[in-house]
Amino acid sequence: MSIRENEYGIIAKTEEVLKLNPNEWRVLSAIPRSSTIARISELTGLPYSTVIDVVKRLSRMGIEMHFVPRYDVMNVKPLFLLFKAESVERLPLYTVRVSRLKGRSSYLGVLALVPERHVDDYVAALPERPVERVEGEEVRHWLPTGRLTRYVSGLGLVLPSTERLEEVLAAGRAPIERREKRWVDWIDLLVIIFKMRYAYTKLSEVARLIEERLGMSAPSRQLMSYHYRTHVMGLWNYNAVGFRLNETVAPRRLYIFRGKESRVAARTLVEMPYFFESYIGEEGAATYAQPPCYTHRILYDILSTVDVDLPYGELFITAEQELEWLPPEALRYYHDKGEWMPPTELSHEVLV
Repeated sequence: MSIRENEYGIIAKTEEVLKLNPNEWRVLSAIPRSSTIARISELTGLPYSTVIDVVKRLSRMGIEMHFVPRYDVMNVKPLFLLFKAESVERLPLYTVRVSRLKGRSSYLGVLALVPERHVDDYVAALPERPVERVEGEEVRHWLPTGRLTRYVSGLGLVLPSTERLEEVLAAGRAPIERREKRWVDWIDLLVIIFKMRYAYTKLSEVARLIEERLGMSAPSRQLMSYHYRTHVMGLWNYNAVGFRLNETVAPRRLYIFRGKESRVAARTLVEMPYFFESYIGEEGAATYAQPPCYTHRILYDILSTVDVDLPYGELFITAEQELEWLPPEALRYYHDKGEWMPPTELSHEVLV
């Protein structure tokens, strides 16, 4: 069931929709395919100075822009774990997000990016056994170019659309792609880390951050530039854009899918705005979202067409903490030894 045009005006009056002017939308739509601000200018036809102003304005609006690497090629496994507990005191290195969840029971959701050789070590270091585990073979984010996304220029609204739903469902049934794995050089990893925080971090800024945060001499600009062109860009998947609506009117949620068509559901939903990221395994998936009320009809229309279970129903995110994936100690370890630090050697304090 699609959103009717006579509903656009009602939605526009709420805080449950992303509103952008046409230039903001053009820039946002180009960000996933643009490794530089100059490339955004090329793709949109907007002057470079205008693009800079728009990117700054989007940032002030709370829209984040992150470099997303090919984790599988890097030998890094996204891992989602669900615990039937309200809190823990500490979690191992490689944890990136902790979410307190409320559904039929209270849960804790943990998202980690773990080097594949340390997955078992990471799980063994956890304070208790998870009730659900999704080993991500694939990561997908919502992109403004999503096939279930529509921009209503007259009102500046970003809305879901079902016009291409059958096409998206069919594409979602494709097998997970397997790619050749690659060892990641220390310099490559440094550039990736800082661009994961902000996609358009300049190499000169990376050098400053290396010296400031790691207390180490930065590689030369020429060397970093070489690594960026020849190695890092080969590990670049796309740039993701993230934002949040007013949580009072649109609470954030987590959906855990189980069953043979979990990847279909998770892949399909992130083509639609407000379904931000999916971590997809062979038999399960987890999707982080902030669905406004007017998306629920479409959500459950999609779920009714795929063979998938929602064993925990809708899980509401009541509190969340983002953690640093690779703290300075772990980066120095990688520099000194040429390998990933075991997750038991460092831990994060959990505050939620």
